[in-house]
Amino acid sequence: MKPKHVEILKLNKNLIIGAIVGITISASSAQLFAQEEDYLLTTYTVIIEYAGFFSTLFVLFYLDNRKNKATFRADLIKFFSSVGISEVIYVIVRWGLGYYLLTLDYDPSLATLVSQLVGWAIFMIAVNIVAKMLRLYKN
Repeated sequence: MKPKHVEILKLNKNLIIGAIVGITISASSAQLFAQEEDYLLTTYTVIIEYAGFFSTLFVLFYLDNRKNKATFRADLIKFFSSVGISEVIYVIVRWGLGYYLLTLDYDPSLATLVSQLVGWAIFMIAVNIVAKMLRLYKN
């Protein structure tokens, strides 16, 4: 079994890689939907971001944990519980701030990027707190 700090670093690395994928495709898609109403543009970019983030995150989690079949399912449930709880916080911040910035006539890509960065800072704090509370890493 790996030390707890190594597992936490791996978790954060995977979250950051997933975030980069999600942010990149979401910011790119903001230009595609720039002519839409602000609430639609915000909603579309959040959905696209989630698709990129969660697919990347699942693949990385699987690659990191596929050898430990005995605890894979339980760890997967704890992992996505940690992420899921934190995502509720993230989506509220991300959608609310993104919509607000669009109503102030920010460029769609900039509004998307700023709301993502603020949301991710809060998300990273929350996911690490929740992972610790759920005892995702037991050591």
